[in-house]
Amino acid sequence: MFIRSDSGSGRTATALRLLDHVCRAGVRKLDPDVKLKTLSEGDLEDNHGYLLESLAPEQAQEFQAYHAEQLASLMHRKGCRLVVVVDRTTPLHTADIGHMVVDGLGEVSAEQLVKKHVAWGVRGSAVDVNALLDRPEVAEILSQVSKDSAHRELAELAALLVDVAHERLTVEALRERYLRADDAKFLEWFDQQADTDQRAFVIALAVFNNESVQLVSEAASWLADSIHKAERRRRSEWCRSVFEIPLQKRLDDARAEVVSGTVETRYGEIKLLKARFRDDRFPRKVLDHVCGQYSQAHEVVRDWLLKLGGIPGSDVRIRAGVAAGLLSTFDFLGIYNTVIEPWADSGDVDNRWAAVAALQIPGRHPEMARVVYRMLHKWIAQKKVPNRRVTAVQAIGSTEAMSPGAALRLLRYASRHANWDMAYAIGESLSELFCRVDDPGQVLRALVKWTDDDEYPERRETAFLSVLIISAYVVVPMRKSVEKWPVLIWVAEHLGEHRDLVVTLFSRMLSAAEFMQRGYLAMRRWLTVARKDKTLCRPIADLLFDIGEHSGELASIRYYVEYWGVQRGGPRDAAETVLQYLEEKGGST
Repeated sequence: MFIRSDSGSGRTATALRLLDHVCRAGVRKLDPDVKLKTLSEGDLEDNHGYLLESLAPEQAQEFQAYHAEQLASLMHRKGCRLVVVVDRTTPLHTADIGHMVVDGLGEVSAEQLVKKHVAWGVRGSAVDVNALLDRPEVAEILSQVSKDSAHRELAELAALLVDVAHERLTVEALRERYLRADDAKFLEWFDQQADTDQRAFVIALAVFNNESVQLVSEAASWLADSIHKAERRRRSEWCRSVFEIPLQKRLDDARAEVVSGTVETRYGEIKLLKARFRDDRFPRKVLDHVCGQYSQAHEVVRDWLLKLGGIPGSDVRIRAGVAAGLLSTFDFLGIYNTVIEPWADSGDVDNRWAAVAALQIPGRHPEMARVVYRMLHKWIAQKKVPNRRVTAVQAIGSTEAMSPGAALRLLRYASRHANWDMAYAIGESLSELFCRVDDPGQVLRALVKWTDDDEYPERRETAFLSVLIISAYVVVPMRKSVEKWPVLIWVAEHLGEHRDLVVTLFSRMLSAAEFMQRGYLAMRRWLTVARKDKTLCRPIADLLFDIGEHSGELASIRYYVEYWGVQRGGPRDAAETVLQYLEEKGGST
């Protein structure tokens, strides 16, 4: 029998217990260098069990049906049994000997295994196993156990928990010992990665965990090329064979797996295969280890991320930005000078979003938030570096380095001389801030102030554009509705204290020559959503009526609703329903 399973899964113990059960004369281990094809009667004792704990790939490739039949006949004559333990990646000829191969030993969750071992350890005592494992501090430790943990490691953890149950060990001592051992195992695993290409694959997977297999593989190839170049190898020495190592081998060595997933494209949702670590902690641990222990590799990874940030597609630029942000917690100045600032200054939209993503990480760091705040404040003031200013306002809405009040003050300052690009970036930033703050009225009140008649024209236009962006892109899921509601309708309907703010903003927009038509188009989008969700018709009609009364444009609003309803492909049913509600409220006058 061939048992094909992962190391640490209990495969050797299972094989030995099986042989001991069926071979009463005894069990022997074969020399790892023994050749299965050349085993003879002189190598075996009658009625004994034999275990071969590993099988070289060369042997596995040569071992076919003929050899299996010869070996089985020999074992039968001697009354012996043989179990061969192999890794999942061992290339067995399953088409010929598949009837002899057992794949895996079944699946048992880490929690179940730990609980079983603890129950064995405390049997005969008054310890309540469930109460022990449900203790918050113990549950925290168990939450860090991955499904990739070897069974023997889980048994060791269970033994420590038994010591805790019998008060021979404190939970703090357990946590320290377990985490120290976990870190040691991680370092050993990383150092065992076969070669430069494999380590590049692991680092790429850390950056693009749970992204498409193709993206991870391509990014890994780019990084490996950069590493080889930094090592100054001749190109002839680091050219790789296209079919040298299969993807599954890379994944197994990286303790990763492939899962089915979907991605949203401009053409709709499509299916694809994604690569991800089996342990969710590995992406952060890999990047931390590379940054903290390998200074030269850090420089190569930094340059690699800089290039990735300019590749179109949010899945690449955001992941590259987040990885750069993680590296900045180790070397902020280095990442700032060589990655973040070049991204910000480039003027490229993808680079800009990568910089925004990178700044979110140090912005959450207690010791670095103040630095990020001062940096963004300085960028806003640098009028001679427009691309950097646009990046700064884009980042302000999502960063946690400053309070919402401070963010609004900086955005107000930036809006004083805003061109269209700056105004749009401020609008996107305000929409992020609107979603993040506890009180959305804080943003709406600021926008009402910005749209006062005595404000600067650039600031008023920026505020109106921001209202349109929030209205178009921020939505709220509703339990009893088939469509997500535009957020400003939801605010007006469910946050009555802020309704007047929404009414005021749209009333002023209908009086602004440059934004009047855009304001009506925003209302038309509301009706388009209501075409699929009739529960929106009443709230839309109520809000349109209040806007019309406040602005004096009720007749114009009613005209446009009627006009949109008769347009070809227009929201006819929704428009008719809204008109009925408007007439009930006096909207026909």
